[in-house]
Amino acid sequence: MIDDKEQHVINGVKIKPALGTCSTYNIVYCFVCSKCPKYYVGRSVRPLRDRTTEHRTKFYKLLDNPSIKLTNEYKDDESDTYSLGEHLIEDHQLCNKSDFNDTYSIFILMNSSTITLEENEHKFIHKLRTVKPFGINSNDPFGLPILNVNFLD
Repeated sequence: MIDDKEQHVINGVKIKPALGTCSTYNIVYCFVCSKCPKYYVGRSVRPLRDRTTEHRTKFYKLLDNPSIKLTNEYKDDESDTYSLGEHLIEDHQLCNKSDFNDTYSIFILMNSSTITLEENEHKFIHKLRTVKPFGINSNDPFGLPILNVNFLD
């Protein structure tokens, strides 16, 4: 699933992936949808493989029990872990468990300290415009307005 492209263009912004593997942690990462030009930015203090498994598991939950959207678990999900699954189901009508791995690739945007991880995620979400409707992210970290993110240029 880890994308090996040397460069990505996300909503007009050129991005060179950071170094890392599925074992890398303290990262800001990006999921790429192969079905449409939308992206998802997230962060993890755990290995990328573990965070990816969480996203995949939430997709499986949505497939197995669509009424989960009515539960507090779903409504209180501030970590945005259902967004990738929702995107597959609602935007592309995909409903097979294999669709998650078949549709998404992932790459590391930045290796970060735990102290600045949330802030770096927020900056990438805004710079790359990955909040719905332009991207897949449902939640905007901090709920802050768009920042001046020239530090990423």
